[in-house]
Amino acid sequence: MKNRPKTKKQKCIDWIFYTLLALLSLFSQSTFAQQTAGKFTVEMDYLLYLPQDYNKDANQNWPLILFLHGAGEQGNDLEKIKKHGPPMLIEKGKQFPFIIVSPQATRGWNADFLMQMLQEIIQKHKVDKDRIYLTGLSMGGYGTWKMGAKFPNFFAAIVPICGGGNPTEIWKLRHMPVWCFHGDADHIVPLSQSEMMVTPLKEINQQVKFTIFPNTGHESWIEAYNDPKLYEWLLSHKRYKHKAISVDEGQLKKLEGHYLMGSGSKKDTITVKIKDGALTISAHNRTTPLKPLAPDQFFIHENSPVEFHFKNDKSGKIESILVYENKLMTLPRINH
Repeated sequence: MKNRPKTKKQKCIDWIFYTLLALLSLFSQSTFAQQTAGKFTVEMDYLLYLPQDYNKDANQNWPLILFLHGAGEQGNDLEKIKKHGPPMLIEKGKQFPFIIVSPQATRGWNADFLMQMLQEIIQKHKVDKDRIYLTGLSMGGYGTWKMGAKFPNFFAAIVPICGGGNPTEIWKLRHMPVWCFHGDADHIVPLSQSEMMVTPLKEINQQVKFTIFPNTGHESWIEAYNDPKLYEWLLSHKRYKHKAISVDEGQLKKLEGHYLMGSGSKKDTITVKIKDGALTISAHNRTTPLKPLAPDQFFIHENSPVEFHFKNDKSGKIESILVYENKLMTLPRINH
């Protein structure tokens, strides 16, 4: 027997029936559903080195180096990490004036997991938070570029060796001291991988060093980590913090106006004006004071990477604000 097609009335009854079932289901879930607490723990093995005099002064905090190994040292055997870099030098008896943390990756480097590990180490040990350094070789060199760009306000300096990264994010390292090393005869990770990071970074950052070892293959880290000047250079740097300067109110007046944020239906107006002698930015009934980094550059907090750079047109008038946040945003001026 063939099924007869449903009438409009039957279809309407079915729709009401299923709608009621859905509503009852939601009501039942909201009324009777139970939730229990859970916890996800990320485990990461690491080697920890403490300086010889670590316990002499209970009030002394120490600089810290996070070392990221290469692909060949991945796994679950910490002995592998001792093949290269600072862990190898420590194993041979070298002493460092740093806390050195050398984690072991099981499948590449995850910047968020590494940061969780670092935060735990900082809580447990006497770490100078303004002198935390990051370095790595090969796969760890890639990890150094990536993690440095993701947490630019956390590290005091980074040292990527025979690695590479994403040059479109290089602007995030505009305040970061960087010393990059590579061998000119590296056939595993070509020299061009470091060059495409260093070249654009030098255009916006004067604190960049690039050492190319002649007639050197992939193991450029040997000479780099054996050089005492590298560790002296690290210790010469502290974490970057914005420092406010004084700017004439006449200069601030040139920056006042309305600027457009977003596009399409998500457009919003941002207002920049002087209040109580300081430049402020307002949106959604919230006003935030800005502190001058330069006559046309401003920040909010000394430890925050967020910046506002006012840009001129060819006639010298302000035409937009370039916002440095998690991504670059341009806010065009809508009145002159």
